[in-house]
Order: sequence, then structure tokens, then C-alpha cells
Amino acid sequence: MWQVESEVDLFNMAPAPAPPAAEGAFSVPRPFVDLARTVIRHRDPERFSLLYAFLCRLRDNPRAMEDAADPLLRRLELMARAVRRDMHKTRAFPQLCEPGEDEWKNMSETALMPDLIAGAQAWETQMVAASVAEMAGGNVTKRWESVCAEAAHCTRCDLYKHATQTVFGEGPLGASIVFVGEQPGDQEDLAGKPFVGPAGQLFDKALAEAGIDRKRTYVTNAVKHFKFVRRGKRRIHEKPNGGEIAACRSWIQQELALIRPELTVALGATAARSLFGKAVTISALRGKGHALADVGEAWVTVHPSFLLRVRDNKEEEYARFVEDLGHIGKRARALA
Repeated sequence: MWQVESEVDLFNMAPAPAPPAAEGAFSVPRPFVDLARTVIRHRDPERFSLLYAFLCRLRDNPRAMEDAADPLLRRLELMARAVRRDMHKTRAFPQLCEPGEDEWKNMSETALMPDLIAGAQAWETQMVAASVAEMAGGNVTKRWESVCAEAAHCTRCDLYKHATQTVFGEGPLGASIVFVGEQPGDQEDLAGKPFVGPAGQLFDKALAEAGIDRKRTYVTNAVKHFKFVRRGKRRIHEKPNGGEIAACRSWIQQELALIRPELTVALGATAARSLFGKAVTISALRGKGHALADVGEAWVTVHPSFLLRVRDNKEEEYARFVEDLGHIGKRARALA
């Protein structure tokens, strides 16, 4: 069992006095000490057990820190990176980060500070935009593969603990249209590909009727892990919350920075919230383009799963969705 003292200062954690050497003590490399000092600041309750497991590994293999392919070491390094990222944001926005002692206990949605993600969205957008030149100057495919590989180990929110895998976007990196859905469904979670379930099949049908070739578009989701509740053997979709959407937002930003589409289409309110950085209504934004910083226009329409659930005016709602896609395809051709 592990316990953190409540009075610990997360940002100025002074090393505690070393305990007297016990029988059987052994030395570890300095990089592990530095890694552990950072990982301990992460909110993941498994952090101590993971560090302890790797400590035991070092006892048997003092060179274990040199194995970059070790999954356990990789996970610890990703946790440390998440802490450093949030600490950097904290220092960039000190006015957002002056909670009292009691408030620290309530912060739990991101690696270090949940409310900071929402408060520092402008900072994150600037950081992604600043890397666009670097991305454009290098090999876009290799850069996308790198981002995809990093997302496969994402632990920014708790959804990774129960999902089968990260479901990243797919499609040509030169696509003029990017479609952003809400999150993977049950079948997407198992297949590791976006829009392959019933909603995806309806989406393909509507795209074809609107004259848009899906193979020439890039499709992804605002949230990369499947959120669900179990009912017997079934996994029932559950809507992502604001913290989970915010935690995943940088993946969308990196995808858009790499692809640089003329049009980005939000399918549903969750996707729209991710793109605009705030809660919006579909009815207020539907049917027209909206400027996005550095990445063209955004369009908003319903998610295909809405068409599967709706009971009244089902045919009319589907026809309106196809009409939306038709306007989007026409606009993309005009911009091209």
C-alpha cells in the first residue's frame, strides 16, 4: 500500500532524507531516480506499483534503463512527459494555478491539473501551431506515424484503463476534408479503426449519396478511447465529459496541423466542442463554414449515430444529413 503525504508541494518537492541502508540494498542509476521523482507527481494510482516493479527489474538488470523498447519503461516515460507538460502549462499560466490546499485534493482529471487543460487551451493551440513549420519541413508520413505511436500509449485520462486500444484517425494525409466524430464505438474499439460499426456504415452510405469518396477523406474522433458502461455482456456507449474531451484535444490539433485540410467537419456536439474549445449547439452552427485558426474552415452537422437513434422524421433527418454532406463536398471542390 502506498500513501502520499498531504503536505507535499507538487512543484517544489524536496527530496526526503535517505533512510538508513537496509540489508540487501542496491544502487540504481541516476536517470531512474530522476524519472521516479517526476512520475510520483502523476495522479495515476498505479504509479508506485509501476515504479516498484521497475525498481525490482533494475535489481536484476542494472542496465534496464537502456532498453528503450521495454513497455514498462515506455509507460513510465509517458507518465513523466505528461507531468512535465502540465507543469509547463502551470508555469505559463500562474494566474490559473493558485489553489488552496483543499482545492488540490479535488483536481483529478488530467495528469497533474484538470482545470488547467481548459484554462490553457490557447497555450496548447499556440504550441501545436508553432510545430507546424517543423512538421511541414519534415516527412509528414513519418511525423504522423510518430504521433500515432505516441497516442497508442496515451494515459491523459482514465479511459485507456478499460478500452481495448487507442483508435487513431485514418485516411490520406493530403485529404481536403477531415471528418471528426465523437469517440470509437464497440466495434471500432475492437478493430482499432474509426467508423466501422453501424454508424460508420450509415456514414459511408450518406457520403456516397453526397458524392464524396470516403477513401479521399481523413476520418478520426475527438476522443480516442471507447467510453462505455457494462450491461451484462454488452458495452453501452457513454458520452465523454469535458475533461476527457480536453485531454484528447491535442491529438486532434496535431492531426489537423499535419493534414492541413480545407474543411474540418464536426460530426456531433462532442466533436464541435473539441474543435472550438467550448460547448456549442449544432443548430446554431449547422449549414455554414466557420473559421478555424490556421486549419481552414469548420463545418458542423449531426453524428451518424444520431440518425440510428432518432425515431421521428427519420427519413427527413437522414436527407438533411446527406444535404449537409453535399454542401461540404461542393465547398471543398470550390476551395480546391
